[in-house]
Amino acid sequence: MTSQHCKDALRYWTIGIQYLHLVESVAEKTSETGNRFVVISDDEIALEEYMQETRWADHALVIPLLFDFYHGIEVLLKGFLVAKGQSLKGSHRLSRLLADFNSQYPSNELNPIIEQYIQAGKLVSPLDEFCQRSNISIDDYYQSLKYPESMAGNAYEHTPLKYKGPKGVQFFEALVQHIVDLRRKAVSLGRSVCPFA
Repeated sequence: MTSQHCKDALRYWTIGIQYLHLVESVAEKTSETGNRFVVISDDEIALEEYMQETRWADHALVIPLLFDFYHGIEVLLKGFLVAKGQSLKGSHRLSRLLADFNSQYPSNELNPIIEQYIQAGKLVSPLDEFCQRSNISIDDYYQSLKYPESMAGNAYEHTPLKYKGPKGVQFFEALVQHIVDLRRKAVSLGRSVCPFA
């Protein structure tokens, strides 16, 4: 690897970490507020009041939040490939990126964290149900978390990601912890690859 590879990689890592930081912050707030989507009142509640009371709930933000999470992972992995001098193609296939990353960095500490958000058969809930019911893999995240349907007109079933209430708090708490671990381990690996970056 060259000094330029490391400079280029640092640009990727910085953006990837920024996306992950945003997801961590929002997921933390969702956990803190209990992920509630029901508001109980003796009086009629206006739509604006309901939206204010549930602004951190999964039904209001989980789709763009997961898009940012996966985009952060994608950019982070691309940074590690750039550090090794790999040329990048305009693909968003996370499973391919993870495989390429693992071939360049065998026995890395990031893979056990990342694979449970990418690899079929290991996906955490509710991501596994979302993929099954939408008949997709996480490789389709770039479409499925931006639009209600595929370019072929097949609807994505986002419901498994929403309205989880207090049960969904566990997902968001785990997501926060995984991002913290991912960030620390990515920085450590990045410093070992590019100590001057």
